[in-house]
Amino acid sequence: MTKAAQERSIRTLAWLGDAHYELAIRRRLSALGDWPVDRLDRVRAELCRAETQAELLAALEATLDEAESSVVARARNASLRSGGRAQRNVRAYRAATALEALVAVWCEDANGDRFESCLGPALDALIQLAFARSEKLKRG
Repeated sequence: MTKAAQERSIRTLAWLGDAHYELAIRRRLSALGDWPVDRLDRVRAELCRAETQAELLAALEATLDEAESSVVARARNASLRSGGRAQRNVRAYRAATALEALVAVWCEDANGDRFESCLGPALDALIQLAFARSEKLKRG
């Protein structure tokens, strides 16, 4: 991780990482073909939820190096702004913020290679599950 990334505000990193994360999901969804936009949005929203991001972070934390773990710790310890999103599930929101900050570091420092190696397979699997669930809802 570059020194510049270490010195960035966690909030700025999380804001930037949120955009990288959502764009990666949108690209993966669009690569699956043309689907109704409402279905794509349901799947995207499911993967962008704080709870889903918290699960992803928990699954990959053991693979993080010291610098990455430091970013995660800084983000988890950042004070929360009052708001509806943060009040739903503080633990998940903090973990989601940590994942988003980590995504920003990965995407800004290493051209996304670390993002793809750590999160790519998990995102692909989650997208397949979410599509299967949305198909069941459509039929039901």
